[in-house]
Amino acid sequence: MTDVAPAGTGGSGEPQRLSKLLAQRGIASRSEADRMIERGWVSVNGRVAQSGDRALPDAVITLSPEAQERLQSTVTVLLNKPRGFVSAPDETGGARAMSLLVGENFGGLGQPPIMSTYGLRVAGRLAVGDSGLVVYTTDTALARRLAADDVEEVWRISFTHDVPAQAEHVLRLAIVDAGGSATMVERCGDSTLQVTTSRLGKGALAELCAALGWQVTLLRLRRGEVALPDSLDDGQWQLRTAPA
Repeated sequence: MTDVAPAGTGGSGEPQRLSKLLAQRGIASRSEADRMIERGWVSVNGRVAQSGDRALPDAVITLSPEAQERLQSTVTVLLNKPRGFVSAPDETGGARAMSLLVGENFGGLGQPPIMSTYGLRVAGRLAVGDSGLVVYTTDTALARRLAADDVEEVWRISFTHDVPAQAEHVLRLAIVDAGGSATMVERCGDSTLQVTTSRLGKGALAELCAALGWQVTLLRLRRGEVALPDSLDDGQWQLRTAPA
């Protein structure tokens, strides 16, 4: 049996639905938590929980081995999204990026796995005009981490011509003025910048570059703990088999 620690909650507070507490701790979605509770896989303070049970925020919640195995049998897909594709089914303006998750576009080792996209959720959307890493996963905890507003991203900005003079300083100021954070902006060759940033919304970096009059293409290299594999070509995907 495995105990699930509270995520920074104190001992005070009103009892909440157990499924909500599990979701707040980043363990499972509320629907997933409800299913585990129904199966008798969750205990609170040593007692097997029942559907609809409530618990205090600091309650000791224990997951059975069956629940642990269920949570660990997740699927995470890394896609190198091309420009012109939308990263989520509810977005418009381009073809669905999930349509690329077919065998002929598999960029991993060996034979492409037989996989259903059912249950996959996008973790960190990417604008239709941007390219690079998009993560699709059934891992609720990973999805919550990657969807956070302050998650760090690394981008490669490729210029049509040489990088303008003072571009690093100008871009850093523009990001901060837009409410974002730029922990690193560095030149990588004559026509490329690499920037590490956070707190910028979907498509915001491209909008800043356009406002500066730059003709560029953007490639997302990393979001949070997940990086785009060097081996993935444009439009290819693979499974994430180990933490990045």
